[in-house]
Amino acid sequence: MLFNSINFLIFFSIFYLIYRKANLKFQSWLLLLGGIIFYSFWNYKMTFLLLFCIYFNFLAGIQLEKISSEFKRKRVLVLTIILNLVILFIFKYTVFVIQSFNDLSGLAGGNLKITLIDIILPIGISFYTFHNISYIYDVYKQKIKPTKNLLTYAVYDLFFPLLLSGPIERAEKLIPQIENKRTLTSEKFQSGLILVLWGIFKKVFVSDNLAPFVNLALDPKESIPPGLVYFVAAAFAFQVYSDFSGYTDAARGMARMIGFELSLNFNLPFISTNPSEFWKRWHISLSTWLRDYVYIPLGGNRNGIWGQNRNLMIVWILGGLWHGATYGYLIWGVYCGLQVVIYNMYAEIKTKYFHSANSISAGIQTQNSKNPLISVSQRLCGKSLLTTAVSIFTTFMLFGLGLLLFRVENPTHLMRLIDNMNGIYLNWVLIGKILFYISPVLILDSLQVWSKDLEYFSSSKISPVLAYGLLLLFSIQFCLFSVFESKEFFYFQF
Repeated sequence: MLFNSINFLIFFSIFYLIYRKANLKFQSWLLLLGGIIFYSFWNYKMTFLLLFCIYFNFLAGIQLEKISSEFKRKRVLVLTIILNLVILFIFKYTVFVIQSFNDLSGLAGGNLKITLIDIILPIGISFYTFHNISYIYDVYKQKIKPTKNLLTYAVYDLFFPLLLSGPIERAEKLIPQIENKRTLTSEKFQSGLILVLWGIFKKVFVSDNLAPFVNLALDPKESIPPGLVYFVAAAFAFQVYSDFSGYTDAARGMARMIGFELSLNFNLPFISTNPSEFWKRWHISLSTWLRDYVYIPLGGNRNGIWGQNRNLMIVWILGGLWHGATYGYLIWGVYCGLQVVIYNMYAEIKTKYFHSANSISAGIQTQNSKNPLISVSQRLCGKSLLTTAVSIFTTFMLFGLGLLLFRVENPTHLMRLIDNMNGIYLNWVLIGKILFYISPVLILDSLQVWSKDLEYFSSSKISPVLAYGLLLLFSIQFCLFSVFESKEFFYFQF
């Protein structure tokens, strides 16, 4: 069941009408039932796998609190994490491992081949596996108390707005919202509904209109003009951004309508001036999860710049494989990791040898760490407009070109795309069409930067004249040019 489908509109409407009249306990049962129905629409058999994961992680959390021996607690932690990862590995990585073995056997001249098996990938398995691991780890570290209520934990894992594509919500934030009384107000309903509509709009107007051009250009059988790959990379970047941030906006909006607040997952990533900043703004819940549960346990930056960069590469390789079990995702992880490592080394050298010149920038970063939205005036402090624009464009293109690795089918296809970078392609009709489809994102993201408020367009702060003007413009675009098909969200495959 997709957010952008009639089925879901009917499902959520009925759910909300009952939910708003129910008491806390009945609301929780409704959330559990809603999650099961929502997930079962995809494949009801895999719902039993999810319920099994819920049950054994719930029991493990209770055991961790009961056991006093540190050795036994660590054993429960390790065994529970291993069981979560084994389930993830079986369903997501078995085929990749078999294929890799067959490829290596072929390169070595051997005849040993393992027959590939067909395994259904449970939708959202990466997200709920990370949910469970973070819960168990936080209970072990005594950062949170385990819930004694199986219904509460089941709702935590089956919370349908974020079940399939996140954000990866932490137990310390979501479970208290499940346990405590929720306040439903007209203000929350209105701002939540605006977020939902904006998220669906980004999906059906921006993302789904860019997808045919990207799909055609990245078809290995198609020949594209030299230099077109840069336009494809830019279009693909906006397609994925509009699709994924559209899903999370819709998820956050629906959660707000029923009395929950979910974490921000995107913070205007396309205004980033370097790769390190970009990944603090893109898929924030995954980046912070990998930081807290992989990077820091590995040692973080405690062992100097070389240890830090080694840990970053490990995290990025795992991050690439988290996205998918193919060579393309593995290479993508290495590609993104190298960008961050190279930038970190550059920043280290700059700080060491040009400390005084970098002090203004450091002060700005310290100040902005308290504010999720960096203003343009602060970002330009100590920099020319041209330097900032070039940095933003370079960071954006590095990201867009890296995304193409998601779609590369073989080494020959990859080399064709690399060769295509040698040319220059200019087509004003194509540029106009891409700008037309991404214009709503550019407009609203610019408004958020200008207002220094990530909730500006969904709050009462926005001018009524501006609000109705944008509503009229986007309504015309939606009615005349949207793709009215229930196409899956991009990140469902992960």
